[in-house]
Order: sequence, then structure tokens, then C-alpha cells
Amino acid sequence: MVDLGNLHFILGIEVSRGKDLSFICQSRYASSILEKFEMKDCKGVETPMEQNVKVSNSDDEASFEDITLYRRLVGSLIYFTITRPDLSYSAGKLSQSMQYPLVCHWKNAKRVLRYISATKNFGILYDGSNLALRAYSDADFVGDKVDRRSTSAFVTFLCNGIVSWLSKKQDTISLSSTESEYKALTSTTKEILWLKRLLVELQVMEAEEQPIIFCDNQSNQALATNPTFHARSKHIEIAHHFVREKIQAKEIKLHHVSSSDCLADLLTKALPNTSFIKLRSALGVVDRCTIVISCKS
Repeated sequence: MVDLGNLHFILGIEVSRGKDLSFICQSRYASSILEKFEMKDCKGVETPMEQNVKVSNSDDEASFEDITLYRRLVGSLIYFTITRPDLSYSAGKLSQSMQYPLVCHWKNAKRVLRYISATKNFGILYDGSNLALRAYSDADFVGDKVDRRSTSAFVTFLCNGIVSWLSKKQDTISLSSTESEYKALTSTTKEILWLKRLLVELQVMEAEEQPIIFCDNQSNQALATNPTFHARSKHIEIAHHFVREKIQAKEIKLHHVSSSDCLADLLTKALPNTSFIKLRSALGVVDRCTIVISCKS
């Protein structure tokens, strides 16, 4: 059982604080969503979206009649991602169909509700004893089978808990996996440098400290660290090369990590159950019934 200690509610977000640990979740909001969309007694599932799920855009697929209902559900899911990064990819994918939703889109949305039903007490756990700032960057090359665009993702950590994250379809088509990964790395670098400056201003972090960014693409890492590697990457926009400048200026460090341990992978595509659960746990998204938060002294 969890000793909730000091419990606060802020805009539907439940905050539990202990001496060294903090936990945030939206369990009451989750229950209200399930009740609103008549899924309170549904059977839970382990993942919000099936791997390699087929989302039809064919004219033969039936349109979902109640567009307003679909939009209300997607809007609710987007708000729920405030404390649930594991839902970011699914909510983003469903939001791409808000203008003309099909029956298959509605079925996928209801599966997300079934996942919420099984994990409504989940939230983000923070350990205040570790203030190291780090990030993970990843991209799913041509992951969208309709317009062939890639999906960028990053997650940043502080106090061993995730503090910001992104799952977004890229604005332009990437011509290689290296390019798609490099675009994601650009977004990650912007985010972690902003967080670093904020923490330095708050006197929580030293200005000379170098946050670490982990990525799973070795070509991407070579492009960011080797000034002579540009011969095969002239098609990549110049704006993205500011990552290289920040590495040379020793403002950030770039480390390689295996694909199976790249936590941002959870936000780029639908994963099999085992991988999804492993990465979700590594993100610090846990069931509050499995932790103990002692009261503040």
C-alpha cells in the first residue's frame, strides 16, 4: 500500500510528496474519462495500441458518424498525457484523424481507454536524491505509411523521473534514417539546453555541467561529432547542425545506447507488450500501489 503523505490536487493532477520521493498521477481523471465514455467496466489491455496496427484511409472504410464524440475523447486523452508519457504516441496518432475519423480510428481510441482502465493508478515517480539531467532521443523512420513522414521523440529526466517529452510527426519527409534521427536530436538538444539554463538560473545546476543525450543511431552520432562527415549529409538542413556546435562547445554530451534501451522508442511507435512494459517502467511510470511514499518530516 502507499502512504500518500501530503496529497494535493492541482487541476485534476494528484501530487503525493514524501521526504525523498514525489509521485504525480491523474487516477481520478482516468476514472472520470472511463465513466464519461461508458468504458468503466471494460476489460483492460497491456498496451494502448497494437503493434503494426492497420489504420485505414481508404474510401471503403466507414466514417465514424459522431465526429464530436471522437474529438472529445482525443482531447481528453491529450490532457491525460500530462502525467502519462506512455500515452503520448497513441494520443498523437489518434489526433491526426480528428477531422475525418473512421470507424477503425474509434476502435483504436477505445483500446486506449481499455489500457487506461488497466493502468489508471499509474503516474510518474521522482527521486529527489539525484538531480542529474539527461535525455533520450529517437525517431521512427517513415513510420507513417500514408505520408511517409517520420516521428520524432525525446524524453528528458531529472530526479530520476521524466520531466518533459515529445512525440511528434516531423514536418518534412526525411531521406534517410540518419536524417530523421538527426532532426529528433535537434529537438532534444533544444529542450535539454533550455532545461539546463533554467536549472542554472535556479542555482540547482552548475553552468559547466554537461547534460547527456543518449541516442541509438551511430551514424547520427558520427554526424553530430565529426566536422568532416558532411560529404554524405549535404541534404540535411543547415539549421540542424547546431547540435554539432553545442557538442564542440562542451554544452552537451552525446552517448550511444542500444535500441532496446532507448527510452524515447516508446514514443515513436507501437511496441510489443514486453518491450512496452520494460520501457514504461524505465521512464518512471509506475503503479502507485507498488511504491511507498512516507510523510514529510
